[in-house]
Amino acid sequence: MKKLVKSMNYEEILTLLNKSTVHPDGLLLMDYRFLLSVFDSSQDGILIADDHANVLYINRAYEETTGLTKEIIVGKNLKNLLDLKMFNCAASLFVLEQKQPITLSHKYITGKEALTTANPVRNQEGDIVAVLSNTRNVDELVKLRSQVRANKILEMKYTNELAHWRKKQMHQEGIIASGDSMRAVLAKAQQVAPYDTTVLITGETGTGKEVIAKYLHSQSKRKDGPFIQINCAAVPSELFESELFGYEAGAFTGASQKGKLGILELANGGTLLLDEISELPFSMQTKLLRALQEQEFRRVGGSSPVKVDIRILSATNKDLAEEVAQGRFRKDLYFRLNVLPLHIPPLRERENDVTELIDYFLGALNQKYKRLVTMDEGARSALEHYSFPGNVRELQNLVEYLFITADPDTIYYENLPPKVINEYVEKSFSDQKSSLSLESMLGVFEKQIIISALKKNNSMRQAALALKIHPSTLSRKLKSLNIDPNLY
Repeated sequence: MKKLVKSMNYEEILTLLNKSTVHPDGLLLMDYRFLLSVFDSSQDGILIADDHANVLYINRAYEETTGLTKEIIVGKNLKNLLDLKMFNCAASLFVLEQKQPITLSHKYITGKEALTTANPVRNQEGDIVAVLSNTRNVDELVKLRSQVRANKILEMKYTNELAHWRKKQMHQEGIIASGDSMRAVLAKAQQVAPYDTTVLITGETGTGKEVIAKYLHSQSKRKDGPFIQINCAAVPSELFESELFGYEAGAFTGASQKGKLGILELANGGTLLLDEISELPFSMQTKLLRALQEQEFRRVGGSSPVKVDIRILSATNKDLAEEVAQGRFRKDLYFRLNVLPLHIPPLRERENDVTELIDYFLGALNQKYKRLVTMDEGARSALEHYSFPGNVRELQNLVEYLFITADPDTIYYENLPPKVINEYVEKSFSDQKSSLSLESMLGVFEKQIIISALKKNNSMRQAALALKIHPSTLSRKLKSLNIDPNLY
């Protein structure tokens, strides 16, 4: 074992550093006090060892990080210090043995984690004359990393909670969006809601255009203002102008002596939904366009303009572009209304939403009438495969009908209307690519009826009595239809 060297003074350290420096003029090294003050100002720990692994120098940051003072290790050999378990590894020893730099992570007796990089210091001949180790306290970085990880978990939690409450809010507003197609609609609606952009909402009858319009209003800066809706198809053409713009006192025969505010004035500061906009009388389209562009109008029989601040939403189940091509709708008004189109897909393209909509409508009815009506899987499956030509409105009305007729508190497959069952049976066989034989179709229908009877009754005998067949007949049918009664 090599003899330990005595602790070197600053002049001797400076001499060693001068021998190994690559600085061309050495101006900064001429004053060793300046050099040592630089070392002590570093937030990283610095250790200098000679080519025999004797510790020549450590700075204050090294003492703070490692817990090892100058009195303990300066002048000592790193191998001996390692044997005494002053630390669990020595980067400088690796440099001296492998003749190359190293970076390693380790923990000191202070409990602090550190990242040490050790580099050889060579003379002009290329021989290693010393090793410079830079030790960085990464304990704070580790804590910061843990904090970042905890923040990400917290952020995910808040994101999930926000999504939960947003979904709950949407449910309260009657908006169900489990499938991708409807989620895309809502994402676009959320994006445009804060702006006063004119939105044209299109979709088949019963898809929920009014619901989306109310959602746009509720998410806008106008949410505290009025939401007014006018059905352009429900107002006689001769009365439309007075309904939309209002009229002055005595403007025409039969007019109120006090006059009347129009829809535009009632919607001032809020949102106006022009439902069934395709049915707007052609003669009114020019007047509406001017009112939208100028944000002002004149009442019937009035001479002074009335200023309003409203956001216009319009909805239609028709192809307005085709209406324009057919000369039934003004092109300039179409482009004014169609700044941002929003198309709502029909329910037949939203199969993932059907079950959630059923639960939403059933839940609302149960809460209103203090009941606990449920729907079995057979009925749900049939409804999920139904085309719903009347869309969401048809589903809502159907659920209400089934809720009222449920006996006692469960909606079964056989409770469904024949049109739903027929379509379900037909689709079942179409999916299986088999012939639509009467016997096969009756078999599927019969299986669903028997399963429903088994669910309703406590025994096969009771189920047979309910079906008005002999128990032995029921037993044969269970076997032929591959039904396990124990499952029900």
